[in-house]
Amino acid sequence: MYECPNCGGNLKFDITTQQMVCGYCGTKVDPYSLQEGDEAESGEYEATVFTCSQCGAALLSEDTTVATFCSFCGSTAVLQSRIGKGRRPFRIIPFRKTKEDCKASYAKMMRRAFFAPKELKDQAYIEKFRGIYMPYWIYSFEKKEKISFSGSVSRQKGDYLVTKHYDIVSEVDASYSGIAYDAAADFSDELSGAIAPYEMEEGMPFTPAFLSGFYADAKDVESSVYRQKASELVTEEGFDKLSQDRVCIRYHAKAGGNKDRLKNALRPTCTSTELAMLPVWFLTYRKKDRVAYAVVNGQTGKAAADLPVDRKKYVAVSLLLALPLFFLLNLRFTITPGIALFLAAFLSFVCAAVSCRQMSRIRERERQKDVAKDMLRDMLPVLVKPAAAIILAVAIMIGNPVSDFYYYGGAAVSMAAVVWTILDIIGRHNVLATRKLPQFNRRGGDENV
Repeated sequence: MYECPNCGGNLKFDITTQQMVCGYCGTKVDPYSLQEGDEAESGEYEATVFTCSQCGAALLSEDTTVATFCSFCGSTAVLQSRIGKGRRPFRIIPFRKTKEDCKASYAKMMRRAFFAPKELKDQAYIEKFRGIYMPYWIYSFEKKEKISFSGSVSRQKGDYLVTKHYDIVSEVDASYSGIAYDAAADFSDELSGAIAPYEMEEGMPFTPAFLSGFYADAKDVESSVYRQKASELVTEEGFDKLSQDRVCIRYHAKAGGNKDRLKNALRPTCTSTELAMLPVWFLTYRKKDRVAYAVVNGQTGKAAADLPVDRKKYVAVSLLLALPLFFLLNLRFTITPGIALFLAAFLSFVCAAVSCRQMSRIRERERQKDVAKDMLRDMLPVLVKPAAAIILAVAIMIGNPVSDFYYYGGAAVSMAAVVWTILDIIGRHNVLATRKLPQFNRRGGDENV
């Protein structure tokens, strides 16, 4: 806790003024004027560590105020606290967006989320947004050397296609900086990427004073995890730039095997890796044993969220839209019994395709091996209802009964199977849009299903 030099009150970082402000007398203090003692040279800083007894998540803070809920699992139990050490980042981007700005960005995003559970739009829930500084690895790369790569030109000469191959030499002088990847296992890479980028030129030298009034997550992912990914990103960027050059276009440097040689020649050297703290407004939605997160970039205000679907709301809205749509179509087209049955079968096929795609994504997130036997075992229960509807529709169309009763009856049964399957699809969507209750005592990656 930082004491006000005027009255001894608690100083907290104020986003609007970008100063430390006393909540009692209003005194403003430059964050860099507050002394850190020997900590600045130790590579660490002292903070209060709040640990959740349910999931093991740990948050650091410069304040000693009791934390009443966990930002990662939604537990409302009072978090245990102790004095601990955190690794000192090289730089920090202070919060630029206030909590009111954050709520406005979130509300704007949620206006398009028609089928989201009502709790996600409740003001009492939205008030639980918490400002957290997330650790990020910031990579810099450069490529300053002469490179050689292949090119070719082909032309038709009579009955022959003549191809001439060339070695192209180019001087490359390029540098990249500010490539950021989150260094916290408890922060979803998907959400982290969704609120990117940060404007790294606004980064400032780190001082713990910026954390006063906020929380910070601890770094628990090593820089080596994302270095190759960052290098590939830089290589692709360099490839796109160079391949637009008129010489590369003329000699087809990005075609076929030439492309691989050009990419290999452009691979950069990592010149620095820095740890930084970047601002995120963080919110947790918990339902039974699943959690969903909403995040807002604390610098730019860009928002992203896991958005489950409320089944009752979806069905109610769908019925309200389906009935007038059905009558409007009847005014313009004559829906014969055969067409009704065909539409029901087609919708069943679409549902089956969507269900297969969802199961593939779930297996991918569970990191299951794509073994055909296991895949078939998982798919069979999912495909029973739409497959039965399709088989029934095909049997009726092949049998071609005289009475329309069979067609309308088959269409009704098939549509019932479609509705049932859609409810299952919503359930699987909610699995994909939420996460297991995290267990951060077992670190090691992005928790998903």
